Amino acid sequence: MLDSIKPGQTIRCTVLRTVKREDDAQTVVRLMRQDPDIRRRLKKAQNYRMKNLVIRSRGKRPWAVRQKATKAAIASEGASWTMTWIPQLANEFKAVSKYLKVESV
Repeated sequence: MLDSIKPGQTIRCTVLRTVKREDDAQTVVRLMRQDPDIRRRLKKAQNYRMKNLVIRSRGKRPWAVRQKATKAAIASEGASWTMTWIPQLANEFKAVSKYLKVESV
């Protein structure tokens, strides 16, 4: 399927089953972050965290108390996203192909 997709074409990816290995789960989440909506949510959450950053004193030096990052992309069964196909990501898609269904939109 990946050979028939042209660069710049929009594709829809769906997680078919729960990802067991941590490395594969990280790869799927990294691919999910290519979705413009997920990317927008992550950027908006990052701006919110930086706007509300608390600076405390620690050893008479300013110390930023940072919040945890947002989990906008979660590799659970049934999760789907759309993204633009980039040929450089082909190896990552092949590595997790048993978990994903890829179709052109």
